[in-house]
Amino acid sequence: MKDIVKILPENVSNQIAAGEVVQRPASLIKELVENSIDALSDTIKIFLNQSGKKSIKVVDNGFGMSKKDLMLCFLRHSTSKITESKDLFNINSKGFRGEALSSISAVSHLEIVSRRKIDKFGYKIKIKAGEIQSNEKVVSSVGTYVLVKNLFFNVPARRNFLKSDTVELKHIINEFHRISIAHQDVNFTLNHKNSEIFNLHKSSIHVRIKNIFGKKIEENLIPIKEKTSFVKLNGYIIKPEASKKTRGMQFLFVNNRFIKNNFLFHSINKAYEGLLPDKNYPGFFIFLEVDPKSIDINIHPNKIEVRFEDEQSLYSIINSTIKHSLGIFQVTPTIDFEAKSSFEIPYSKRFDQPVPPKIEVDNNFNPFTDGTSKYHSKIWNKSETVYEEVGSSNLFNSNLINEIISEDGNKIFQIMNSYLITSTRNSLLVIDQERAHQRIIYEKLMKKITKSDNSSQQLIFPVNFILTESQKLIYFNLKNTLTEVGFRLQLEGKLNLKIIGIPAICSDNRATEIIEDLFDEFENDHRKKSFSYGDLIAKSISQSTSIKKGSFLQKEEQKNIVNNLFNCKEQLLSPSQQKIFFSISKSELKNKFSNG
Repeated sequence: MKDIVKILPENVSNQIAAGEVVQRPASLIKELVENSIDALSDTIKIFLNQSGKKSIKVVDNGFGMSKKDLMLCFLRHSTSKITESKDLFNINSKGFRGEALSSISAVSHLEIVSRRKIDKFGYKIKIKAGEIQSNEKVVSSVGTYVLVKNLFFNVPARRNFLKSDTVELKHIINEFHRISIAHQDVNFTLNHKNSEIFNLHKSSIHVRIKNIFGKKIEENLIPIKEKTSFVKLNGYIIKPEASKKTRGMQFLFVNNRFIKNNFLFHSINKAYEGLLPDKNYPGFFIFLEVDPKSIDINIHPNKIEVRFEDEQSLYSIINSTIKHSLGIFQVTPTIDFEAKSSFEIPYSKRFDQPVPPKIEVDNNFNPFTDGTSKYHSKIWNKSETVYEEVGSSNLFNSNLINEIISEDGNKIFQIMNSYLITSTRNSLLVIDQERAHQRIIYEKLMKKITKSDNSSQQLIFPVNFILTESQKLIYFNLKNTLTEVGFRLQLEGKLNLKIIGIPAICSDNRATEIIEDLFDEFENDHRKKSFSYGDLIAKSISQSTSIKKGSFLQKEEQKNIVNNLFNCKEQLLSPSQQKIFFSISKSELKNKFSNG
């Protein structure tokens, strides 16, 4: 039998290594910028073309490389960061694996120019698919620039997995956020298609966050600070009322390295327990400074996963520090004892088109008689015949039934302010009111988009929404679709978005919240869950404006939700593909009480 084990060709092994390090343009930028930071650069400029698919250029003013260093840096496992194995447990640099440049050059056309301060000339090298094409002396400024063209040109399968330019740019911006927040002492510039997206100057953490995410975030930041023998902690957390439905505002750094750690994230979530709106996530910018010897970074090529020596102690310190800061700023759970559910505004009325008022008089009504008005019974006898009366059932305690089922014969009732119960001829239905309302709103909006019905309700007082740079890019992509749905938006100045009108189905006092939720959906790449921009917008609005669990509904509102749900094309699943209701047949109910 022939031998079957063989050594892979160098170009194949390089492509395999590249698959771990370079997943998309964003990961390439991460590696190049981190190299620039390790070179002690205080000015880093990034230039993109076609969201990095066509070209990426990173320019820095670091200490540069000699000719020999330039030739060696493209060899696998070549690095200046470490020299022996024990150095792996005392890492102070961003890079240390010696894989980035060799992996990038293996799947692209790469050009690099570098010059040290002590040299009169710089050196330029061109590489294609890992092979050096040219090497020459050039005139250049101190520092290094790397130009990467045609990423994955020799790996078409990998290139086909790249998303649209918008999605890839979003990933780049996310990576840019992580690096620029961690290094406030560096000037950063990000340009796309000759248009400047970010121009960040050296600043404090507070100013850097404000410059990236807009002035609006400033009023919602709560400072945190703690110092122990184990860890030094500082940064900012976001007020609970400004929390979002996505995790886009969660930044955790260890020794200025962005990391993800579910255990520590749980500690932060625990500190916010009882303070966040339903389905919202806390926002934070937390910086941890620990002894490099107490953490292990060499777990994954992306260097985002970190293992701590004493994770339990870190959990407790983070949790208590956040709780302390929330307490200082008087952010604590509150109970409104004066709130009365009977005073809640009917949700159904918020979405109805206005109709002229009608006055009906019961001519047979006599206040001096003891009989019940015929008019009273006349109104409520107009109920749908598809449902069977629940009040006659023996499923519930008779006293409870008398409380829930009104004398007017209503056949729908609400339990736990979250679920609606009704019956058909052969079964009992339990309906999730929030998911049902989401489905109703979603189908109404999709019908508007399909029919190009862009009618909207104009706001009496237009609302200003301050965009971030990334939100501005999203706005230009969504502008036409937003108009089709019924939004009337106008960009004034550089980042001020004026909300003039919103879809008629939306509540005018939630215009800002609806727009913000929309941008959050796109910023956090929820596009993959939808087949079009219109579909995603309709899903986002339906989630933002729907009746929430825990909301008390009047009898008429209950009827509207049930009737409108069963008039939808899809009745079983919500827009996010969650089950809206379940049914219990007569036979199942009978079995529940048999042999009891």
